[in-house]
Amino acid sequence: MAKKAKVRDYDQFIVRLPPGMRDRIKAKADRAGMSMNEAIVWALDKTFPAPVSMEEKLEELANVVSMLKDSKNTYQGVDDLIGTIQDTLFDVVFSKIPTAPDFRKMVEDRHNYWQEQLADEYNEKHHNPFEEPPSDEDLPF
Repeated sequence: MAKKAKVRDYDQFIVRLPPGMRDRIKAKADRAGMSMNEAIVWALDKTFPAPVSMEEKLEELANVVSMLKDSKNTYQGVDDLIGTIQDTLFDVVFSKIPTAPDFRKMVEDRHNYWQEQLADEYNEKHHNPFEEPPSDEDLPF
């Protein structure tokens, strides 16, 4: 089990807050039952999350597959699995998961191809060659 870092080992950073911001942070932290430091670290962590390794993502996918196998609601399990896979691919494409550049490029190319396919399918499904374009008087502006 990893040792928990002691507070004195944490990095310190001085921030100059604009007038009134300290009071806003204090009020929100108090309502949440947090210290101001906890509230600020929480907000920063949401904006600047730690990178996730490919191994961690694969473990998450394996857990979803395992839950799917044990699930009585197969449709929901499949939806969860698809969502997790899509999130993982998105994280690889946008470098939120560190990978080799050639692997990232391959995933990005495949992602772009899928997006084009989805757009083409949507256009085929919704395109009506007989539909008249709106006239000027039909436009709201």
